[in-house]
Amino acid sequence: LLHIAQDIENCGPVWAHWTFFLERYCQLLKNSLCSRWHPWSNLAPKVLHVAHLTQISIKYDLNDELCNIRAAA
Repeated sequence: LLHIAQDIENCGPVWAHWTFFLERYCQLLKNSLCSRWHPWSNLAPKVLHVAHLTQISIKYDLNDELCNIRAAA
């Protein structure tokens, strides 16, 4: 939490920017966990799926088309 004050000084007011993309990604991964005993069996395919969609959207400029798929996944 000590970095938040420095981020506000560097980037301006909190409502004008959002720098916590990693926290959002961790939440996405946390929501995909279905098993307490074998979390990696759920986590690995989710990470691979997100990575594939990201690479496809970058290569073929499909960000708008894949937006709905990412929201559903």
